[in-house]
Amino acid sequence: MTDEMTDCPDRGDQALALVNQLPTLQRNALRKIFDRPAFTPEEVARLDYRRLQQAEGIGRKGLEAITAWLGRHGLELKPPELPVEAPKLARGARRNIEQAVRLLRTHGYVVQVDRSLPPDGKSR
Repeated sequence: MTDEMTDCPDRGDQALALVNQLPTLQRNALRKIFDRPAFTPEEVARLDYRRLQQAEGIGRKGLEAITAWLGRHGLELKPPELPVEAPKLARGARRNIEQAVRLLRTHGYVVQVDRSLPPDGKSR
């Protein structure tokens, strides 16, 4: 526990009570991040979203559980900013690119296509 929490035993007990509202996997993952058994919702809300995504034991459902837990305490976990949307390609430009890819492949080149973009060229 931090010095702040040990100064007042009631605060440490309150923090542990809040922590215990989380599912076990997420609670243990956050304990590992903070390297202590108790933490506050405010501390979790200040964590970087990507840091939580990469933590062992916190997947998509874990992030949802943590976000819901923070919401019950009037806080939110801000998701990372989305990348700028890719510009839509004109029909002629798209056709030229597809033709170039076919030509390269027929001559033995390996062409990797970014499958994260839908056919209309917009990001999801």
